[in-house]
Amino acid sequence: MTFKLKETCPKRGLWCSFRLVDEHGDATPYAGLDYTLHDRWGMSYSGVLDHEGYGYLENFYYGPLILDLSMPYRGTVDPWYEVIQQRKAFKLPLTALQVAAEQSSSGPRINGRTYKARERAEQEQAAFFQVEVRDFAKPGEAAHLPEADITLDPRPSPFLKEACTHSNTQPGIALMVNKHNVLEVKALRALSPLFSRDKAFCALNAYHLSMMAVLSYAPFHRERKPDEAPTPPPYTVPGCIGSVLQSQLGHLIPPTQFKQSGPFHLLSEEVPYSKRLEIMPYDPERYAKEAKANWKYPEEVHFLHHKKTETQAFITHNDKVVLISVRGSQEFADFLRDADARQVPHADGQGKIHRGFHDAFLVTRKFVDQYIKAFYRNGQTIIVSGHSLGGAIALLLAEWLQREYSDDIQLYTYGSPRTGNRTFVQAAQSLPHHRLVNHNDPIPSVPATWMDAEWKMALPGSAMLIASIGNPMIGTVLLLGGLLNLRGDPYQHHGEQRHFMPRKAGQSAASSVLWQPGCAAIEELTCAKFAGAIELKGDMPARQSFATQVLSMGEHFNDPGYANAALATLLRWYASVSREKETGALFTDRERKQLGLQIESIQAEVEQVPALTYTQFRHNLRGRTDLRFDRLTELQLRTLFQDSQQQLNALRTQQRQELTRAQKRLKAQSERTLGWQDVFGDVADSPALKQLLKAWLALDANQAAAGLTKVTPKNTERAYA
Repeated sequence: MTFKLKETCPKRGLWCSFRLVDEHGDATPYAGLDYTLHDRWGMSYSGVLDHEGYGYLENFYYGPLILDLSMPYRGTVDPWYEVIQQRKAFKLPLTALQVAAEQSSSGPRINGRTYKARERAEQEQAAFFQVEVRDFAKPGEAAHLPEADITLDPRPSPFLKEACTHSNTQPGIALMVNKHNVLEVKALRALSPLFSRDKAFCALNAYHLSMMAVLSYAPFHRERKPDEAPTPPPYTVPGCIGSVLQSQLGHLIPPTQFKQSGPFHLLSEEVPYSKRLEIMPYDPERYAKEAKANWKYPEEVHFLHHKKTETQAFITHNDKVVLISVRGSQEFADFLRDADARQVPHADGQGKIHRGFHDAFLVTRKFVDQYIKAFYRNGQTIIVSGHSLGGAIALLLAEWLQREYSDDIQLYTYGSPRTGNRTFVQAAQSLPHHRLVNHNDPIPSVPATWMDAEWKMALPGSAMLIASIGNPMIGTVLLLGGLLNLRGDPYQHHGEQRHFMPRKAGQSAASSVLWQPGCAAIEELTCAKFAGAIELKGDMPARQSFATQVLSMGEHFNDPGYANAALATLLRWYASVSREKETGALFTDRERKQLGLQIESIQAEVEQVPALTYTQFRHNLRGRTDLRFDRLTELQLRTLFQDSQQQLNALRTQQRQELTRAQKRLKAQSERTLGWQDVFGDVADSPALKQLLKAWLALDANQAAAGLTKVTPKNTERAYA
């Protein structure tokens, strides 16, 4: 655009032109932007970039010009921008330039440097500079933007801007006069993991949410000291929540470390920066109201670590989803809470709940409720995940969210124990809950009898446990396998169970096959094996021993257990739907036979009944130091022996029937056909998925994981042809 003044002045006569382009050298994203130019003496000249992102000024006062692009966004590109400008908390001061920079993808690079815009500058014989949205933000309005990129080169001269008398208060950059300037605006983009919003189970969500569950064990950044000066991002501690969400995904850096684990790789698409998994800005002056509500620091908004109960979780959101992940057992206080299994009435729901889980839920509910009230919008899907103890809390949380906020919700749990009684489970029946269990994980089979009953009420099982010399496993199956809650309704599992089973005994979770046996006996035997190693002290297991045993269970941990199993499933299912022959088979004939042998092995263990006579039973009990049995009369002891045998026979019959049904289900599921929605959910139709998959499958870590699963996923060409 050209400006002509009627009067001439000896101090005028300069000209300047400029063009805004993206990292592809394209000027279209910036066409139509309002701008203001300020000369050295404070005169202002307004204009609008033409359809090629071009502006021009002539006959202004001698000296440099400052280009100001700080005009507020008032457009209608996407309703989401209106939401984040007007929401209740942390309203963002968006500019038209920011929204324009978010619409253009990041450009091609050679040796880390963009080159398309440079080529255009050479063609136009222009001075070339790299700029970013932050350069044009008004003072105090840049906290929501990424930190300054020190790698941009060449940058506009700060000394040239200082030559203007009003440069300290004026946002913008200095342009070279009597020169054409090409300004490459850095794309304002971020990475966002793909999540299916379909309530049906998909392997992609199972894998990505297992990684979010791993991340829930990490701190947000590092603990602040009471007298420490406030520091905004970046968050530099590798594997921490703030680092993964803000400093990596928020800066187009694919994260590979989650907590101390890795490398794992997410399938993440490039999105506008305002549509990333958001971390709120640190700006206590602008957001004084939020600071008074205990939201001064970003970690106070997104991160819960309640020291009294040792409950930990994080929450974030983008335009499509609200994502919540709850940590499992880590501190010793967590294990004590796991063992605190007396049932209490649900605070605001139906049924009775494990007391330890319920206390942790109440703390988490308060944290999540404050966030949801501030940031949740109709149309967002609420996705909740949790591992171990975190899965139990996540179930209570998701059930409450479904009642209070939205039925557009889904829940993925990993190694979650039972949480509530039959009444609670029935009341929460409509909640979509995908419950994943590792074959060698005992935790899904607790709470157990000794956690919510007096020992004298469980004597038949404990007597068989103690009396079964050489084979205490049967006693623990009896004691824990039934999982009887003798003070109320039995604890029950909620949700649709999916079982990771290794192809052969002793193999790691990385070789597991995911299927639905529909058989509690498989889980309960593992629990019994675990419990058989617990040291008994008085009328309760030694809690320190309990914690030590849990800490030794690799298959219960999210990494290497569940994260590797979920990755194996995603690779296996993708390979299955990509095959030209046997397209979409849940597992091969060989895998079916291998899983069948695993079930047969469990059947053999269940059949191992100790051939104890009453004389042996009596001798073994009397020889123990447990005074509970020494005090029994001969008649009471005979009755106890008969009760133990009857309960054992009944349990063995029940488990035999369950395992027989599991073999039949295995055969039926071998005929099941997988589709793309089973693998990727509603993301299967995403235009970005094909290219993302090609790069993701080629990564060394995923190639190695595919080798362990005994599959070779083909490239995406055939799949999307």
